[in-house]
Amino acid sequence: MNGEPHVALAGDATVGDTLPHTVTLSVLGIGVRFESNEAAPVDLAREAFGTWRAAEAGPDRGPGAEVAIRILVAPGREDDAAHAPLTYEMDGPDRVVISTPGSRVVSDVASRIATGRVTDTLVADRQHFRYGVLEACTLFILTRLDRIPVHAAVVTRGEVALLLAGPSGAGKTTLAYGAATRLGCRVLAEDVVYVQLRPALRLWGLPGFVHLPAEAGANFPELAAEPPTLMANGKKKIAIALARIGALPARPSADRAGICVLERSAGSASLEPVAPDRIAAALTAALEPGFDQFAGATGECSRALAARGGWRLRTSGRPGDALPLVDEALNLLEREP
Repeated sequence: MNGEPHVALAGDATVGDTLPHTVTLSVLGIGVRFESNEAAPVDLAREAFGTWRAAEAGPDRGPGAEVAIRILVAPGREDDAAHAPLTYEMDGPDRVVISTPGSRVVSDVASRIATGRVTDTLVADRQHFRYGVLEACTLFILTRLDRIPVHAAVVTRGEVALLLAGPSGAGKTTLAYGAATRLGCRVLAEDVVYVQLRPALRLWGLPGFVHLPAEAGANFPELAAEPPTLMANGKKKIAIALARIGALPARPSADRAGICVLERSAGSASLEPVAPDRIAAALTAALEPGFDQFAGATGECSRALAARGGWRLRTSGRPGDALPLVDEALNLLEREP
């Protein structure tokens, strides 16, 4: 680290001089200051979270951030795998340790600081580092600050938003892509939306891309020539930038929302009104890994989302069959006072 500013470590919290590369961004509406001794982690923070920086976060060296992410990069090796293996270990309810063979980052809710030392080898694996380390340590803190993750895609049209909630494999992202390209919607979230409960209900997304199954070209001819890419989680997906298809929302949040609970059907697609208690029960049933960490807050969150009721959207094997029903739900929301 010769030539870098002196940085001492108090436990796992970085203290001392401000690191030379910094940016303050609004992430889910919360100010986050990213700092590093190298440019790459800060560049990746801009890539991951900087879509609305000009409108919401001010200049790089703006007001003090509510959360700090401090990453020290040093020369070093990981193992010989294509991507360094990542482990996530909870150290109490509000602290997680993210580690690889050569790197370690600690994310702590109480101090609102994530800090660690990582190898330049890990950072050079840009998307793996961005997704598995940088986004993970940031969102670990933010999701404990009244930003509860819910397993749903969200499409917006005008002033209204529609959640498409369902488990993995329910077709949320595919339906969101179809709504964007066939119904003129914008995509606020493709798989996870973050729900703020206070002072009022608000939905936050981190849109940038939709990641579709490799076989999506069978339903959307324009995707037939799109090559799938290997994601950091090992799955192959067709990545489509929302800006490319005109589906990037004007802002990263929505206040007026309805909800559809997706259910696969062996028959035709259908839309059925559902009472609030049944919507809330569907959202809290069988929480998948990751979402189950928020079981204590999910009940209140689900009741808030379901307060006005919603719909059960049964989907067939063809996404196009459900799109008129998504359009119908959006029309009903737009007519509400």
